[in-house]
Amino acid sequence: MNFVTSRYLAFSEPFDDQKGKLKRILFSTRTSATVLIDDSAIQKILDNNYTDFDDELLDLLFSMEIIIPENENEFEEIMIQNNSLLDVNSHLDLTIQPTANCQLGCHYCAQEHSKNNMNNDVYARTLERVTSKLESKKFKNLSVTWYGGEPLNALSQLKKISTEIIELFKINNVEYDGSIITNGLSLKPNIFKDLYLNHNVLHYQITLDGTAEHHDKRRITKKGEHTFNIIFKNIIDIINLDCYQEKVKEPILIRTNIDKTNLNSIKDLVDLFAENDAQGKIQFSFAPIVDWGDKKYGTIDGFTKRDFADIEIDLLLYAHQKGFLIDTSLVPKREFMPCMVVAKDSEVFDAFGNVYPCYEFTYTPAYNEDKHKIGNLLDKNFIPNDLATTRNWYNDIRKEDFANCNKCELLPVCGGGCVKNWYNDETGCPSFKFNISDRLLIDYLNKNQALTI
Repeated sequence: MNFVTSRYLAFSEPFDDQKGKLKRILFSTRTSATVLIDDSAIQKILDNNYTDFDDELLDLLFSMEIIIPENENEFEEIMIQNNSLLDVNSHLDLTIQPTANCQLGCHYCAQEHSKNNMNNDVYARTLERVTSKLESKKFKNLSVTWYGGEPLNALSQLKKISTEIIELFKINNVEYDGSIITNGLSLKPNIFKDLYLNHNVLHYQITLDGTAEHHDKRRITKKGEHTFNIIFKNIIDIINLDCYQEKVKEPILIRTNIDKTNLNSIKDLVDLFAENDAQGKIQFSFAPIVDWGDKKYGTIDGFTKRDFADIEIDLLLYAHQKGFLIDTSLVPKREFMPCMVVAKDSEVFDAFGNVYPCYEFTYTPAYNEDKHKIGNLLDKNFIPNDLATTRNWYNDIRKEDFANCNKCELLPVCGGGCVKNWYNDETGCPSFKFNISDRLLIDYLNKNQALTI
């Protein structure tokens, strides 16, 4: 049998190993494994020339699927693996949006907010749908993300549904954990303690778009009121709780939405958290503002993904220098699903009974058409639309329209990235598409020696 080099490879730039040799980090995206290798060996691998390699190195390259059988169709092999795991997936992801309301009027948000919380009929149908999924006995794990609008605007509904779900997972012997994406305005320490200790809401994402000077020009209430100081105080009060320091395993994630107007304040935000001794208690996620629905804000003051990739690396290094942990997903893992949007049973429930595959579709006028919906729970003859936008991704990805995705060497570790974007004639590529070389090097230095700037 003849063998060739896989096309699913990435590598760092060469660097001096301080022993007089140039090295590179070689990354197999098929197995998400990395190896430190002589720079001189990289070109030989790319040329399918393995004659000078000893048996130990060859065995390693085979085990990492860097060297593969010549007649193997790699793309089809990846897709077979991905599709097969869709059929046996034992993890159920659900997003529940108990309200369409939000206090904030962020100019880049595409949602259309209204003062509607989930009523009793929608609540009952949502619970019925969740119950039927758990009673199918297909799932060993259940994750629920609480989202909105602003989910804490419907705290009583959230807690009511959560209590029922917790009983369901106990009855059906399913492991359960919850997440919440919140603006943080109402997340007081007592509410955090209740959600964390009594409702299994274990993961928190809160958005701060820089320091007060910039955040309060963007993330203000619909009445024009500033929000930074309230949100920041809530976070600091929470991370200083005894229960937070004793029980929390995953730090609160601070998300910053970045464009050209607030970029210069992001390092100041990192500094502010450092001054408040938040190292080890929070982590950062840096994200570019992009076009969303019919809001084309990202194309005005935003960055291209390629430009933002350099910005992201700079900010990650700066946060690390200040004592904050770099996200453990610095080097991407093998992804059999890009996210919940392709999973057959994962669903998003909004306050009106609509069911979607993606939580960015809800309350967004650009996605009001039925083709984007799985259905509505209040319909007497509710029949799920299995071909709602994104659901057929693993078949559609083969089309020429998505050639930039299906021919990419990083496909095994992103699965297509943001699938929704591909259907909007936009790139769905994650930032690591453009900074994987830097990520590999930073990850190596982070694991093997003190990382200095």
